[in-house]
Amino acid sequence: MSFDLSKFLTEGLISSVKNGLIPSDLATVYAGNYLVKSLITQTQVAQVSDAITAYKAAQTSAADKAAQVSSTVDNKSVQ
Repeated sequence: MSFDLSKFLTEGLISSVKNGLIPSDLATVYAGNYLVKSLITQTQVAQVSDAITAYKAAQTSAADKAAQVSSTVDNKSVQ
């Protein structure tokens, strides 16, 4: 079994964003830099981009749900 640097870098960027270790904008810059240096492929840059988009959508959805719950709790306590 050999070490796949491009896979390691791609998965590292994705997991770092999901775990809050680096901001998504910085991960995008890193992916671009890795692409220019031929360390990852355009397909892998797209994977990073897609993962960031999905992560942001999930965060927005979670924030919306939290706001709805907070609003519901506030309305019930007023009545």
